[in-house]
This record gives sequence, C-alpha cells and structure tokens, in this order.
Amino acid sequence: MSRYKNTKILKDFVTKNRKLASTDYPIIQSKDTDVIHYVSYEDTYMRLAHKYYDDQSLWWIIARANNNFTGNFTMKIGEKIKIPMEVGEILKQLGKLNRLTD
Repeated sequence: MSRYKNTKILKDFVTKNRKLASTDYPIIQSKDTDVIHYVSYEDTYMRLAHKYYDDQSLWWIIARANNNFTGNFTMKIGEKIKIPMEVGEILKQLGKLNRLTD
C-alpha cells in the first residue's frame, strides 16, 4: 500500500505539468492497544513497520506516533517507542483529511 494513495494530483494549466499535492497526516493519539517497543541495534522505522504491519510503507505511522521524530531516521538503542496497532483507523483518517482538500 502506498501512503500516496489518497494524494491528489494537481495540474498546472499553463505548463500542463502534473505534481502531487501536499499530503496532510493525521495526529496519532496514544491508545491502550499500542505496543511498546525498545529499539535494538538494527531497528529502523521501515523495519518496524514491516515487522508489526507487514508493510514497510507504513513507517510514517510509527514515526508520527512518536513525538521524538524530527526527520531523523535513526533511533537510539534502548529508546522506548510506541507502535500504534489500529492502523485501519489511522489510514481512514488519512483518507478523510486528504479528500477534504479539493
């Protein structure tokens, strides 16, 4: 699954070029169903998404769920991060946010 599935394609009427619109991402709140994971040596957001969701393209969910994400893809060994398990609800919110921006 691509995180750009719900992203609109814009067309410049002068140049006729196409581009992807900006994507709005949902705020991911902590829930009781979240899994706590302690970072080990080889962990990356993509590897964790593959491990927990069987889809590495959903790495952004884990990144956004953790307030420590600042665009740096490395994590500190032993760092405690949360893994949201209600992915369907998050993807539904993503779709709603990006359909509203016509």
